[in-house]
Amino acid sequence: MVTENNRPNQETEARGLSEKFLDGLSKLVTLVIVCAVLYGAVIAFEELDQPITKVTIEGEFKYLQHSELASLLKDQMDGGFLTVDLRKLQNVLQEHPWVGEVSIQRQWPAYLQIDVVEEVPIARWGDDAFLNRLGDKLTINDNSGLENLPLLTAEFGSSSEVMEQYQRLAELLLPTGLKLAKLQLDGLGAWRVETSKGIRMVIGRNHVGEKIRRLVLVWESGLHLQSDNIETIDLRYPNGLAVALRDPVDTGAINIEKTDKNSIVHG
Repeated sequence: MVTENNRPNQETEARGLSEKFLDGLSKLVTLVIVCAVLYGAVIAFEELDQPITKVTIEGEFKYLQHSELASLLKDQMDGGFLTVDLRKLQNVLQEHPWVGEVSIQRQWPAYLQIDVVEEVPIARWGDDAFLNRLGDKLTINDNSGLENLPLLTAEFGSSSEVMEQYQRLAELLLPTGLKLAKLQLDGLGAWRVETSKGIRMVIGRNHVGEKIRRLVLVWESGLHLQSDNIETIDLRYPNGLAVALRDPVDTGAINIEKTDKNSIVHG
C-alpha cells in the first residue's frame, strides 16, 4: 500500500534516475562527438600529409653546387608535407662548410622552398680550410682555389684571434696601400706579415697597433718611394724600424738614417 508520505520519496528517486540517465547520455554523446572530430582530424591530416613532390633550392652560389645540396637532402626526406622534420633538414645542410645560413618553408600543397646563403671566405687557413668574417674555421678538401685570398696561419691561438688581428692590420695599413698576403702567429706569439708586393714585416708580440701607425708615418714621409725595393721591415724596435732593401740605393731623399749597405733605420 502506497501512502502519501511515500510519494515524495518515489518522485525524488525517479527524478534522480532521470537526471543520471540524461547525464550519462550527455557524456556519451560528447564522447561520440569528440571521437568523430578526432577521427575526422586524423583523416584530414593524412590527406594533407602528402609525399613531397618538389624541392626548390635558391641562392647565389660561387662555390656551392645545387647538386651537392640535393645529394645531402636525398636520404633525409623521411616524411610527408606535414611530418617532414624541417629542423633536421636545416641541420644537415648547415653542416656543409660552404653553407652560411639556411631557411626552409613549406609551400602548399607538397613543396619545400629552401633558401641558402653561401659563406663568404675572407682568408685561407692552412691548406684545407678557410675563415669567414667571424674567424670560424671551415674545413674543405682543398683551398687552392682560393689563392687570391690571404693565407693565415698560427702555431697556437684561435682562428678567431688571427682573423681579428688580420682585420685590424688591414685597416691600419690602408693609408699605405699595402695589402696583406700572409699573416702568421709564430710559436713565440710574434706576428709576421707578407704583403702582396712581397714585403715581409716582423711585428713582434706587443704594441702591434702602435708599430703599424709608426710605419704609416715613415711610409708617407718617403719610404713608399722604395716600395718596389723593400725586402723586409723590422718593427720590433721601441722607437723606430729597420728596413732591408733588395738592392742598395741612395736613400738621401728619404728622412731615414742609413746604417749599412742594406739596412736603414728611422728613429
